Amino acid sequence: MAVNSMDHQAIRELLPLAALDRLEPDEARALEEHLRDGCDECAAVLRELHEVAAALALNLGQEGSEEDIDDRIWQRLEARLYPGAEEPSRPAAREAGRARRPARSRVGAWRAATAVIAAGIVGIAIYAGLMNHRLRRANQEHQQTLAAMASRVNGLRAELIRARGEVGALQRVLGDRIRLEKVLIAPDLRLTRLAPLAPAPGAGAIVAVSATNKAAVFRAAGLPATPPGKTYELWWITREHGPVAAGLFQAENGLPVVAPVALPPEGEHVLLSAVTLEPAGGVSKPTGAMYLKGAPGPA
Repeated sequence: MAVNSMDHQAIRELLPLAALDRLEPDEARALEEHLRDGCDECAAVLRELHEVAAALALNLGQEGSEEDIDDRIWQRLEARLYPGAEEPSRPAAREAGRARRPARSRVGAWRAATAVIAAGIVGIAIYAGLMNHRLRRANQEHQQTLAAMASRVNGLRAELIRARGEVGALQRVLGDRIRLEKVLIAPDLRLTRLAPLAPAPGAGAIVAVSATNKAAVFRAAGLPATPPGKTYELWWITREHGPVAAGLFQAENGLPVVAPVALPPEGEHVLLSAVTLEPAGGVSKPTGAMYLKGAPGPA
């Protein structure tokens, strides 16, 4: 602590030195300023210590060297100033007199200051470590939350795509059924019934044709699920050109299939209709096994 900013306790510890006239110039100025500011307590103590020091000097003037007398006066002044403190030993008092201020107070102050600084540094380090740990944990939780949200968004996106696909499929099915119903109620309806063959003994189908509506619709049930890389293909077998491709469709686990197909070739005579299993994308002439076959009904 700077001398010009001493507090009351620091000034009080200088009083025995002041009574012995051992203050440094800056300490003497600090004491004078303190007393000038009106500290009656320190002024009274200093007066008392001056009186005690004078009396002790008279009583001890013939006992020992001047240094020993000063030491004993110092000890008694300390005892007078701090009645409850243990009396210091002579070597300690002599060392205190040589140092011109209480060595114990000076060392204690430095130790206290060092302890406060060390405690502050340790506290700051602990606090910094705690905050760093909290920041890391918050960042991890934030990253986990973001990852969970991203996963949820991806899941919702996949569900949306799947839902759109299902809606599109339902719309197509609905459109095909509406088309089939229009054909079935047309006045010029012509049906071709297809009977099952060996590869699909439980299957069956019809082809409904309406020249007025310019539409033809195929409906089948009981067909095996379409194998990967394959497709079912419907054929018009005419007298003039033989098999003519009419349309492609897929079957799923025996579920009913409704699909629009091409009208029979105009001006040609259809002898039969047939369904074969062909490579994906279809072919221009049948190459695979035949699953269904039937002749057109009367016009």
